[in-house]
This record gives sequence, structure tokens and C-alpha cells, in this order.
Amino acid sequence: MNEKEPNNALTSANYWQKEFWQIGESEVPDLKIDVNNAEYREWHQYLKRYLPADSHRRLVELGCHPGRYLWYFHTHFGYQVEGIEYVIPACELTERALAVHDIPAKIHAADFFEFTPEAGAYDIVFSQGVVEHFVDVIPVVRRHAELAKPGGYIVIVIPNHAGLNGFILKHLDRKVYDAHNQMSFRDLKQACDQIPELEFVTGGYLSRFNLSPSNLFPWLLQKLPLIVYKVFFKLYYYTLLAARIVPNTRWLSPNTILIAKKKDSTDSKSADS
Repeated sequence: MNEKEPNNALTSANYWQKEFWQIGESEVPDLKIDVNNAEYREWHQYLKRYLPADSHRRLVELGCHPGRYLWYFHTHFGYQVEGIEYVIPACELTERALAVHDIPAKIHAADFFEFTPEAGAYDIVFSQGVVEHFVDVIPVVRRHAELAKPGGYIVIVIPNHAGLNGFILKHLDRKVYDAHNQMSFRDLKQACDQIPELEFVTGGYLSRFNLSPSNLFPWLLQKLPLIVYKVFFKLYYYTLLAARIVPNTRWLSPNTILIAKKKDSTDSKSADS
């Protein structure tokens, strides 16, 4: 996160290293994303609609641990992928996981605000679950734009804590809730609109009803007998199936997404004339 603006960050390296996940984990995670699974199907279809598949394009992910989305973009879009991760053990684990999955990738151990690309700017700058950990998100969105080539894309995905998931999380785990900016899609788009070099492409609430961002199930697993938990989860699974007919909304959708394009010099000249 931005060490130069500590008052803007809602988390720290210590939070990620000691509080959010256990650095002691040695097992290499499985990075594969099943795009036919209900959780990722709509997400995958949405990105395929707006992003070009091209093996000559370079993508960088800000906050890339454990490497799952680098695997996804290399596998399904053919991109040359790189990641930026500022917690060193997380950086090392991500490198190991990608190597096990035969994904050629460079992981940079750095604060993304201070990172300087080795080979110039990127065709796609992606983040999942990063922007919402800042009070003022405009500098973070601007940093996405700075790392993108003219004509390149920025893709920002955050958990939707502006609806039901945020309401549940607030009452279950206030510490985790307070580590997030509970912004709506409107807030995220307004931040994008403040960056003159960005042109908004699309965005909104993504995916049908899902309670994963609420941390409900880890909490229930601690509170309920295992057999009761399994019954509850089964009922929840059937609820997910029924929820496929429910439209994506601020109240129910688990994710918020924004895609923007960095204007090239000809776009800027046209806008000025």
C-alpha cells in the first residue's frame, strides 16, 4: 500500500501478514479458476466481452497474491502476466504457485505506488480487492492509469460491501469491515471520472446473490456444530441456484467492477479541440 500516504490506507503490511492470512502457510494453493462454475461464469463472460484476447499484450495485477488471476488471464486471454505484491512472503508464495502451474510470470516485490515498470507501461492494469482498502480511492485509480499504456485498459474489481454483504460483515467482524471502504459502484465511477486521462467503458454490480464477501461462512463454521453447518450450507447452495433469476443489484451482488480505457494522444487532442 502507499507508504507515502499512511493516513489514506485502511490496512498495512502488518495487517496482511499477521491478521488476514497466516504467513506460516507452506502449501502451494491451487490457482485454477473454473469458468463454468456459477461463481465465475458471469465474471468470465463479462471480461471476455470487453477485453481483447492477445498473446502480445502485457497485464500487471496490483496486489497479486496468490496468483489466481494471473493464471486466469494467461490461460484464457493469452496475456504476458506480471504481478506486484508488497508483502514479501506473499510474493514468494505467489511465485511458487505460478511456477507449479507452469505460468511464466514476473512477481515484483514492491509498493505499487513506487513501482517503475522495467519494460514500459502495460496494456491491461488489473486489481481485485485492492482499491477498497483506501479512504480516498482517487490516487489509487490514478495509479492504475499511470501504469497503463495509452489505449490500454484498467480493470478494477472490489467486493460489494455497499449492500447485504457489508451489512452482515459489519455485525460479524468489525475489524475486517473497518479495513474496507464500503463504496458503491457510483462512488467508484465518480473516482474514475476524476482522472482526465481515463475514459469509462463499462461497469456495475457483478454476479448474482452470493454471501462470500460477508465472511459469514467462516464465522458459522466456528459457531455451529459441523453437521448443522453442512445442512445450512446445503440450503444456501439451493438459494444460490434460485437466485440466478434475480438481477444484479447493489443490495445482493457480491462484486463491483469498473473497466476504463486510457486515452491516447489523439483522443486527448480531439477532446481539447
